Amino acid sequence: MSRDLPSDVHAVLTQLAEEGETAISGAEFDTARQTVATVETVSRNKLPECELRSQLLHGCEQVYTALDTDDPDAAAEYLRAMNRRLAAVDDGTISE
Repeated sequence: MSRDLPSDVHAVLTQLAEEGETAISGAEFDTARQTVATVETVSRNKLPECELRSQLLHGCEQVYTALDTDDPDAAAEYLRAMNRRLAAVDDGTISE
């Protein structure tokens, strides 16, 4: 079974992941954490229980861990991976 991924939710998550990566590139780690917190909130509140939701929440955890262990390159890579996963949802559906 699949459900539609609302285009506004997709756009917000994509924008937030990009903003998080930009913040990390600019060494604005507090901003990156706040952005990732918003990705986490949107994922929990706007996505159904599905693989995409699980992957995004896992990515958020990994970004926090990477930033906490002073590994901004890994944090940025997780955000890029999250964006790639979102880009793969180009047919507007997500699988459960």
